[in-house]
Amino acid sequence: MEQKLLEALKSQYVARLSKAEANLLNYFKNSAGIGEHPDVVGEMVKMIDEISQARGSLDTIASMTSTPATNDQSDPPA
Repeated sequence: MEQKLLEALKSQYVARLSKAEANLLNYFKNSAGIGEHPDVVGEMVKMIDEISQARGSLDTIASMTSTPATNDQSDPPA
């Protein structure tokens, strides 16, 4: 069950990331065709923020679920 929840959580952020990247690409390739958003740069900033947030969330999930490194005997204690 825990694995299913984790995968659902990851999927949520992957979908957000994909959506924001696709929208940003659309602004770069076809900004003249987006009539309802006269502030194209402002909308692009929002997409960059969404991309950053999704990537950060995925990084957080990865860091929380990774196996902690074992203490190597060759490393002196801090």
